[in-house]
Amino acid sequence: MKSQTRTLLLLALLGVIVTPGYASKDEDLTLSADELKLKAQGAMRVGADDAIVPDASAEHPLVISRPEVQPLCKPTSPFAPSQEIEVMSGYEGLVLAQVEKPRKIVVDPADHLLVTSSQGLLSIRLDKCGNADVKQLIGQLDDGPVGYGVALYNGQLYVASSQSVWRFPYVDGQHTPLENGEQVLSNINTQESFDIAIDPFGHLFTPRPAGEDPLAERHAIIKRFNVHTVPSDSYDFETDGEIFAYGTNVHGAMGFDAQGRLWGIDAPYEPFQRSDLGGEISPHGLAQEMNLYEFPYKNYGFPYCFTEYNLQPYTSQSKGKGAQWGHPSFMNNSVDLDSFCQQDDNNRRPAIPLAPKTSAAALHFYMGQFCSVGDEKTLGTSVGMPCNWTDTPLVAYRGEAGQADGHRVVHLPFDDLGHKPRLDKQEEVVFQPKTPCNGEGCITPVGVTADSYGRLLIASEETNEIFIIQRVYNVNAARIMTDKIDAAASDNGEGADDEEVSGASVDDEEEDDEVSGAAVDNEEDDEEVNGASLDEEEEEEGVSDAAMEDDDEEVVEADSLDEDEEEESGNKKSNARNNKSRAGYRMSRFDN
Repeated sequence: MKSQTRTLLLLALLGVIVTPGYASKDEDLTLSADELKLKAQGAMRVGADDAIVPDASAEHPLVISRPEVQPLCKPTSPFAPSQEIEVMSGYEGLVLAQVEKPRKIVVDPADHLLVTSSQGLLSIRLDKCGNADVKQLIGQLDDGPVGYGVALYNGQLYVASSQSVWRFPYVDGQHTPLENGEQVLSNINTQESFDIAIDPFGHLFTPRPAGEDPLAERHAIIKRFNVHTVPSDSYDFETDGEIFAYGTNVHGAMGFDAQGRLWGIDAPYEPFQRSDLGGEISPHGLAQEMNLYEFPYKNYGFPYCFTEYNLQPYTSQSKGKGAQWGHPSFMNNSVDLDSFCQQDDNNRRPAIPLAPKTSAAALHFYMGQFCSVGDEKTLGTSVGMPCNWTDTPLVAYRGEAGQADGHRVVHLPFDDLGHKPRLDKQEEVVFQPKTPCNGEGCITPVGVTADSYGRLLIASEETNEIFIIQRVYNVNAARIMTDKIDAAASDNGEGADDEEVSGASVDDEEEDDEVSGAAVDNEEDDEEVNGASLDEEEEEEGVSDAAMEDDDEEVVEADSLDEDEEEESGNKKSNARNNKSRAGYRMSRFDN
């Protein structure tokens, strides 16, 4: 902690920061009064509907912990799952609805679920307890059955068939059949189901998977169309629009991150032979790909290049996870295809190599709505997903018939500072069957999204189920975590990082009593929150005093400060921070 204090001091002198968790004064000048107020609370607005969510970059992100706004009651007649499920510790899951072959799920601003299925497009209306009312909005499109893709944009609902895209006028929460549809895109010419995605500017992204000819380059593309200028006779996929990405055999649901960047999943190759790499390259050595389509007009290598997951069992030439190699079907003496594939100008390597033999089917970036903090003992401050998952992806693995691999939903860890995938960390399993499934009728997640409460919704196609996953809520969670930090700080000062994180300085029996007392009088909680006050001037003065060292040499010499003076200064900062944490129950630790 002392080294962190010195780092903050140095950064302050360099003008990089002014106060931890807050913008500089120059930056604040560009913010509106509403934005400044939200920033002070550790919150921000995101999305087209300006939803208020915790600001993960703030020192103390906003924690939503009011029991009266939590969806805490359970369905009156819950469905029994087709097989026993397992979710993360501190979370719970149940079957929300049973529909025939559900696929992709989207949630409208009224928290209604829109689901593509073999029954057409369905609307699922939920009450606060999760009781579901299912209605059919579209049974059949004019050119065939409803496909996989569905998207909402600007009061219109876009729905894919097997070869085209249609749109219908739509009102948030609509629970009656859709009418007056028009075709906006035709002649997609693929044998595979496909997704559609629309960015905030009205660009419709439509992939064309390779289908029956997996090595047909012209089929592995993503095209972009402007939905504001649709011709009267619709766009033609072959002749209209622009090719946004080449060489990408997209399967399943695509998604946007908080920066509006498009992500998608590429299917892996079937096994093939490369004698110089040990013979047959098994699917275990081949990665699926999660691609970031950050820049237009780039090539992602299909079908000429493949991505290594782990070739070590087959060859000593293995270059490790994510390495690029040439596909043997295109290798000849005229070009070194391996070298070609390893050059970024020719082939954009995937952002995340995904585990083989899992059949990744959908991705979704969680945007932090109604997020929670807590640990296994405190439980959660809300029913939502963890706050430190904000703007990071969840992936649904469909799995393969007759094999235990896949059949789960996972969270992929990202680096907070650079917002880059952490390939050195393991996936976090959110949801899976309790017992591995090797036969027919396995859970097959093909759609994943989150509602406004931050709860996950998962579509399992083969078992005809829609699951909901949420955190177990405890009204006292924020107070318990605040008390942990207070106790650790008062006992050990700022040097007690390990005790703060593990909660080792908190008596387990007392903590259990507090958790079990989750039904504490809310009025008393409100008095404690409202009665907590923070002298902002003293806190700013404490930070400013730390940043007033004008000479770089004095910063370097900080290591030799008198130990008593340094400890006294650290205690002042610790007290100010602890008061601030208690005042709003806004936590920077325990954000998992």
